[in-house]
Amino acid sequence: MKIFAFRSPWDSGDDRDNSNNFFQNFKTQQAPNFEFKNKIFYIILIFVALWLLSGIYEVKEGEEAVVLRFGKFVRQAYPGLNYRLPKPIEELYIEKVNMSRRIEIGYRSNESVMSDNSRDVASESIMLTGDENILKLNCDVMWHIDNLPKYMFSVSLPQETVKAVAQSVLREVIGCTPIADALSNQKQAIADKIHSLIQTILDRYDIGIKIEQVQLLKVEPPDEVISAYRDVQTSRADKEREINQAQAYRNDLIPKARGRAAEMLQQAEGYKEEVIATAQGDVKRFNAIFEAYMQNKQVTKSRLTLDTITEVMSGTQKTIVGDGVILPHMQLTQ
Repeated sequence: MKIFAFRSPWDSGDDRDNSNNFFQNFKTQQAPNFEFKNKIFYIILIFVALWLLSGIYEVKEGEEAVVLRFGKFVRQAYPGLNYRLPKPIEELYIEKVNMSRRIEIGYRSNESVMSDNSRDVASESIMLTGDENILKLNCDVMWHIDNLPKYMFSVSLPQETVKAVAQSVLREVIGCTPIADALSNQKQAIADKIHSLIQTILDRYDIGIKIEQVQLLKVEPPDEVISAYRDVQTSRADKEREINQAQAYRNDLIPKARGRAAEMLQQAEGYKEEVIATAQGDVKRFNAIFEAYMQNKQVTKSRLTLDTITEVMSGTQKTIVGDGVILPHMQLTQ
């Protein structure tokens, strides 16, 4: 059994000193704790400020961005400085919307254009033409992002989607085209038609993709028959050359013939006018002579006779001889 002894408050001052020491020790212990809490608060405040500042971002020229808040699209951002709430509240996705992207159909290459080291893909390049011939075709489809939100949220595999649509349209168009047209100078018209159909289908899908260009890089028959087709192409080229030469000769000959015909017509018109004028003059002269004849027939007969003799005899040398005697003669032409 323990017995507790209580001191009287009227005892010595040791207990008062102990109380004072207790309060002093308490204050001394509380001061460091308060300073520590202040440091924690400022550290947290700094971290929060840095976290908020991390939401500042830049969208470069030729780029666009979409902002998602808890996975839901809230807005679109354009080139320049922008702000979003930091993760995990809002997420940011930036895409180069002006960058041209290329899809290769019928071949694979790391180059921007066809090269000698490109590799053909027969499953994509071999096609059936409208006249049931086999054709090997390599094609490039250039496209870019036209609407970023639709591009990101309307389709999960945009590159594969564009390629599938392009292959389908390519086979459809080639399947309606004779091989002669595909191998001739109709390639650009075929490419334009493919371009238009691809864009129509993508617009129907509404996936925010714009087709820039469709380029037919290589259109030729399969390797097994390419030599025969090249002979046909050579013959066709010879035919075209001869037609062009004949056309050039025609274009040179016809204007000359027309010029000669016009010249002959002008000469004929001139001759016509000359003959008419001469005939009219003869008529007038005859009428004048006839009027004079009617007035004095004997004088007119004599004058006409002398005029006729003068006209007939003027170009000859004449000698007048009398009966039985040679007389001196006179040159009538002098």
